[in-house]
Amino acid sequence: MGKLDSPDSLRAIKGLLRLASKEAPGPSPTFTPSHLLLVFLTIESSSYVGRQTLAARSGVGEGAIRTILGKLRNRGYVGAVRAGCFLTPSGRRLADSMDASLSLLESFPRSELSMGENQAALVLRGAGGRVHSGIEQRDSAVGIGASGATTYVIRSGRFIIPGGSSDCEKEFPSRAWPVLKNELKPKNGDVVILCGAVTEVSARLGALAAAITLL
Repeated sequence: MGKLDSPDSLRAIKGLLRLASKEAPGPSPTFTPSHLLLVFLTIESSSYVGRQTLAARSGVGEGAIRTILGKLRNRGYVGAVRAGCFLTPSGRRLADSMDASLSLLESFPRSELSMGENQAALVLRGAGGRVHSGIEQRDSAVGIGASGATTYVIRSGRFIIPGGSSDCEKEFPSRAWPVLKNELKPKNGDVVILCGAVTEVSARLGALAAAITLL
């Protein structure tokens, strides 16, 4: 599996996120890069998905969904038929490139490892060297509505917190660790982010917001 530092993979993610930037002239977008990324990932995981479903799953209004879909369609990443939206061959190639670096586990069993009734986790390949204390990732998650987020770096096969625990599995026993390892399959140098929130959508958005700080 590719590393985050792979030029194609990194370029793919950053290129997609630029679609959320403000275009002059005109009003500022009513959505964040995290919303746009979650919309794209939701379309990727579905055969066809309608606008109302996308709005509910990504936490934005239908107006913002129309704007996001317009940007994705203008780039040739998404098409639409009566049954709903879908990834075009170009969108599928983009998704395949992104998947080499980022994998989101949307539904994660509630654990004591993070705050919040609903939790989401993701792995970001090869980004371990970019993590300092994890505070920036936590703040970005909280800023978008999450309750909290914890950033782990995989070193010598262990989950560590830079500046904190050198073996989180040993210091904080939990049934969540096998799930993280089996579902995300992190390797040395990877980053695992676990985010908790009141709602499932906020947990997913928080995890993505945290990951974006490491791109």
